[in-house]
Amino acid sequence: MTLVVAGAAVAVGALVAAALVSAGSRRIRRGARRDAAIARGLRRGAMTGSIVGLVALLRVLDGLTPLTLVFVVAPFVVAELLLSTRRV
Repeated sequence: MTLVVAGAAVAVGALVAAALVSAGSRRIRRGARRDAAIARGLRRGAMTGSIVGLVALLRVLDGLTPLTLVFVVAPFVVAELLLSTRRV
């Protein structure tokens, strides 16, 4: 069962990353901004896959409650907020 959860998490992460990379780099042809958009899309896809995998694993193990959901999702949200701040 854990292999199914891991496979689904990897698949969801890859699909989200592909969608975000194609959407984020569509208007930018080359340069540092395109590289940053690609890195941002890959990072967000990996985070989404991790969240889906952890939540699904908790659901399979019968450990998913609203409180554990918050404790699983909150660090990813905080990390994304910190990583997506604009550098000066």
